[in-house]
Amino acid sequence: MKTDKIRTHLVAALVGLLASAPSAKPSEGTSSISGDRISIFKVPLVCPAAPQIGCGCASKPILLDLEQQPGVLEAWLNRAGTRIAVVWKPESNSDLRSKVVAELKEDHATELEGKSRDEDLKSFQSGKGWYHGTDVDRLSEEEAGVIAARLVRWVQAKTAITKEKAEALQRALDESLRKDLTGGKHRRFEEVARDYLNEDQLKILRQAVKDELEIENGERPVPKEG
Repeated sequence: MKTDKIRTHLVAALVGLLASAPSAKPSEGTSSISGDRISIFKVPLVCPAAPQIGCGCASKPILLDLEQQPGVLEAWLNRAGTRIAVVWKPESNSDLRSKVVAELKEDHATELEGKSRDEDLKSFQSGKGWYHGTDVDRLSEEEAGVIAARLVRWVQAKTAITKEKAEALQRALDESLRKDLTGGKHRRFEEVARDYLNEDQLKILRQAVKDELEIENGERPVPKEG
């Protein structure tokens, strides 16, 4: 999966809103795996909408694809979305590894060496703060919460809405976006929003979604909170 496609899922989820108007531990016990069976890569998988975490919907297909490659046992993303760890099968050889490394480089990944690699290897072998395969759905769920909260704040800044209604709307948007980002069935935008907003407020929310898309596309910075 190329970098120009890594945000497609989240962008599609947000466009869908307009159109319709904890981490696991490495399974094999990484502390016992020889370091020469683990490669660490620097990757650009930070979530644009929530820069403190990695992007689950962008990283998930990459991790799953890696684990389909001959020679690869497991692939993991760190919480920050800045590192991928590849655990090689015992029988992997230099040719198999080189092919995977070359594909990762096409996604602007850089294999780490030396002290930097040693530090990240230690972090990975601790088994804390790394996500494997579909476990990155937890990051997507966290991201959905961040986006839902920001959408509601944008609405509150433009129109009068009670605290109770705002909180209920945020929960509903959070639930819908979580399911969308992780591949589950979700209520359509109008169905969610019309339970809490009138027509004028819906227009404000649609504009907020457009603003969120600009954040996701790198066209505007994440607003400062507070």
